Amino acid sequence: MREQMIPTHGRTGREQQVLALARTLVTQTLAHVAKHEDQTLTRVRDRLMALVDAKPPLGQGQNLRSIHLLLGRYGDRFNRAFQKTLAEELSGELSAALPGMRRPANTAAGALDGLSLIDVDEVERVLMLDRVAQRFTARYEAVLEPLTQRLGVLLGRESSVVQDNPFQPLVLLRAFVGAWDRCELDAQATTDLVLSLEPVFWLDLVPLYEELNATLQKAGVPAQRALIIKRSASAFAPLDGASPSSRPAPLGAEEPTRSAWGALAPAGRSVAAHARQFLQRLGLGARGDGAGAPEDGDAGPLTHAAFGVADPALMGYLGNLQAGAGAAPPQHWEAGQDPSRQNVLRQMRDRDEVRHAPELDRGTVDALAEVFDFVFADQAIPMQMKVIIGRLQIPVLKAAMIDRDFFLSDEHPARRLVDTLAGASVAWAPEKGEADPLYVRIESTVQRVLTDFEDDLTLFADLLREFTEFLFESEQQAQARVEPVAQQEHRGESWDDALAQVDELIHERIQALSVDQPLVPFLLPFLTTQWRQVVARAMVDKDPQMPSYEQALATMERLIWSTQPKTTSEQRRELVAVLPEMVRQLNAGLDAIEWNGKPRATFTRRLITTHTLAIRLTQAPPVDTGLGELEAREGQAAMQQLDERRAARQFALEDTFDAQAQSFTRGLWFDVTLDDDVHVRSRLSWISPMRTRLLFTNREGFDAFVRSEREVAAMLRLGRLRVLDQEPIVARALDQIMAAQEQQLAA
Repeated sequence: MREQMIPTHGRTGREQQVLALARTLVTQTLAHVAKHEDQTLTRVRDRLMALVDAKPPLGQGQNLRSIHLLLGRYGDRFNRAFQKTLAEELSGELSAALPGMRRPANTAAGALDGLSLIDVDEVERVLMLDRVAQRFTARYEAVLEPLTQRLGVLLGRESSVVQDNPFQPLVLLRAFVGAWDRCELDAQATTDLVLSLEPVFWLDLVPLYEELNATLQKAGVPAQRALIIKRSASAFAPLDGASPSSRPAPLGAEEPTRSAWGALAPAGRSVAAHARQFLQRLGLGARGDGAGAPEDGDAGPLTHAAFGVADPALMGYLGNLQAGAGAAPPQHWEAGQDPSRQNVLRQMRDRDEVRHAPELDRGTVDALAEVFDFVFADQAIPMQMKVIIGRLQIPVLKAAMIDRDFFLSDEHPARRLVDTLAGASVAWAPEKGEADPLYVRIESTVQRVLTDFEDDLTLFADLLREFTEFLFESEQQAQARVEPVAQQEHRGESWDDALAQVDELIHERIQALSVDQPLVPFLLPFLTTQWRQVVARAMVDKDPQMPSYEQALATMERLIWSTQPKTTSEQRRELVAVLPEMVRQLNAGLDAIEWNGKPRATFTRRLITTHTLAIRLTQAPPVDTGLGELEAREGQAAMQQLDERRAARQFALEDTFDAQAQSFTRGLWFDVTLDDDVHVRSRLSWISPMRTRLLFTNREGFDAFVRSEREVAAMLRLGRLRVLDQEPIVARALDQIMAAQEQQLAA
């Protein structure tokens, strides 16, 4: 199988045997995967639904549902892609392992060699796949280890580890994810697909590894190489031949926390060191106790001890302020009110309790004040919501002083709650009023913080979980309303795509006609209009009452042939033989598209006349000048319309606005000016597979409207569509503060 995978020319006898055995192993692997492909997809889809039932965050839940739906709908297509991608991956692994062979250019990178040349997103994906694969490697260690040792002997390695095994789980998982990419089903959901993969919900690899090991054993490949003592090239070389940096991360190691300054950290400096430097510029010294610390900041993670304990007097003062805010009735925004007046952290900077606090605590107040300045200036958050979220300033300041990782980690519970509340508030429309469930839930969550928080940060985590569950349930309800509209638009997209394909088929067929046997003029409007719809419907629908796609194309061929002159008796006899079935297929197709009335009767009479003359006459009949000119004009008009449809699809110019529209993903929020100059805030709730239809709705799934990608680009071009920034607001604030600091230093 796949003899071209590993060339054998110019090889020795032993090399030929190794290559032949390698092909056998590849064949067995592909066969095992193909045999269990349906079972694998069923397990993966069951896992996805279990994750959806666990009520994940909104975006993740939507991605998981999308993967479940697409793997069910396009399972056969995905399985074919999996087979092809796996063959390429195995080819690349074996080509790299066998002496003198080079890795094929189309094989995905499996390691971080040449890291500086790889896209950052691709690096993160490689690392993520590696972490997922470690779970599989641990599960199959018992059957994987003997296979790895025998493969090491087969490939002539001094020692073997799992990472050198071309059939290790990582390679199979990489092919699985590569098949998803190759099918282009939903690139936005790739990360959630990778993270959902679990050994018990995937292909069982025990039988595969046992079979591969048995094949090697039967071929006489020993389980370990005969001991050969070699002098090390360096007295300081590691015993296992690998540098510490090349060893895999420990099983279960957590993913590094994403930082707001990741993209800004200078080369050679860690993100934590750069973040510490930023905090020091704001007066947040990294040494709360006056003890020395390494200047580069890379000695270890930032901890509470590194920053010191918050000043008790200041914490008491903040507790009193919070108690007063919790007991006071909620403030309401008034038209014309300056949002910056809501920043109580900046106003309290001159209070004695703050001025007498240690430098670290004063810096924390200043830093958080700048963060809330950004919140109050964000145009995407309605003013009423800014007032509500602004009430969190004092408890969030206390939380940031208890755990100052607030500025360094997006996993800080108080920071996550602020981010989530601010992100959700974008979906609230002022016209919904204060009785709207989202408004009520955000306000009640803030009130819970004001009344219940003292010094236990788990309160923020509990409230975040409750609020996320509320958002998930709301999203489920909205999704139920969006789904019927999305299905209808999907059918419309499929229909338009079918029409476009049929236009190309008909155009190609007409152009292929010879000059000696041109198409009769009256057939041009029929083929480019009515029969175009018949063929397109056959492509999209599976209605047994109408001709199939192949039948529709065959009927078109017979129809064209039947109207051409018949100069021999054999041709006339053949025409008489094919007419009954051809007419039956024509009527079935035209009935399916409901083309009736006088136009159909006129076409039928003209076709019958043409066939009658073809059967009776031995030469072409004289041309009816008047009728011929009319049919010629109608045929020319039909061809012009066909060419215009093709040109509109093929030769449309694109600009930066088109590129921006092509980058939009499901879940983004926009400020939209509709055709009647009505201003609304809408979410991109669904994107059709071919991106010809983008469905926008409000938070609840109502007020839906659909635009094509080109129409969205036009709205961007005219300023009638504005994207709302939905990155976590605290990270955006810190990025802005950081950029300002960098500019000041540069100046």
